[in-house]
Amino acid sequence: MKSLPLIILFIISSNAIFSQEFKAGLIMPNEEFKLCCVYIPSSGLKIYDKPNGKTQGQIYLGKADDNNEFYTAIIEKNGIEKELEYQNLEMVGYEVMALVFVDSKFGFVKLNNGCWINSEELKSKNLRLISWMDYAIKKDTEWYANKPGLNLRKGPSTDFEKITTLKGDLFGIKLTAEKKGKWSKVKVTIYRKHPCSGEDNLVIKTYSGWIKLISEEETLNVWNYGKGC
Repeated sequence: MKSLPLIILFIISSNAIFSQEFKAGLIMPNEEFKLCCVYIPSSGLKIYDKPNGKTQGQIYLGKADDNNEFYTAIIEKNGIEKELEYQNLEMVGYEVMALVFVDSKFGFVKLNNGCWINSEELKSKNLRLISWMDYAIKKDTEWYANKPGLNLRKGPSTDFEKITTLKGDLFGIKLTAEKKGKWSKVKVTIYRKHPCSGEDNLVIKTYSGWIKLISEEETLNVWNYGKGC
């Protein structure tokens, strides 16, 4: 019986290996992906009804176009095939899509449609999990506040004084590497017209402060122009 505590400790440690500091984010490639333009391997991905549950089917790439590029994904669940719903995907580059996960538990991640994928299978197929926070910080782009707007504050909580409210695409948000919990330190540029207008002398004012980048629902509070101007 002395070995029982060691067995329990081993199980806890094994589960800890799969645990995240975050619950939601994107499934992205570890290195350059050989296929365009959906980050799903050619061999597909198995889907489950729950963590360590029963296999329900798989997700795989749709039909290639004339340039041998893939722009759709198919989900085969309980013998029924259909196109994977758009809410399960996020545009992470110019017409490049990645799977979105909304929860993680016991070495599995959950998609928006309720299906679960094994994290070990993802790892074996050159895919990794990245939090919304880390994805947004690493993406070299200007972000904009979701409606109805975001308060820019002097520190990383609502206890700090509000500097201004960011609304629309004339308040450009550049994320820095500094973060705390769901908050990110940012640099904000206020424009008289959007830079895509091509005009000169567009900047009205700049600010530095903090925004709540991640919502209580574990989603981004910002958006960007996925295809640029």
